Amino acid sequence: MGTLVRNGQGNLTERPTQSWSPLNALFGFDPLQGVMRGWDYGFEVSRTENGYDVEVPVPGFNSSNVEVMLKDGILTVDAKSERRTFSRSLSMPEDVDPEKITATVVDGMLKISLERHPAAQPKRIAVK
Repeated sequence: MGTLVRNGQGNLTERPTQSWSPLNALFGFDPLQGVMRGWDYGFEVSRTENGYDVEVPVPGFNSSNVEVMLKDGILTVDAKSERRTFSRSLSMPEDVDPEKITATVVDGMLKISLERHPAAQPKRIAVK
């Protein structure tokens, strides 16, 4: 399993000049979005054999404070507490099966597993 996108806490002075991967556009990543909002809760997306794993740090939040939604190919994470809120969105590839998504919060980390639709198998058609 290899990491496709990593949005970590880095030196803020390096962000504007950093070279961004073309994969960032695939997943709708805006490198300065977290800096502009004052909180940098980034996504880490990994492709697995059957789908994608997404990890989002959510320190101070628990499962009752976090909402995950997939709509029109956009994965959205919203978290709310008495002191702060945040919302992040991520474009997902079209092969994600919306019926096979799980999400858990463990030790301040939101872990989302998204399965891909099974690949269409070619169908052999008998010629008469």
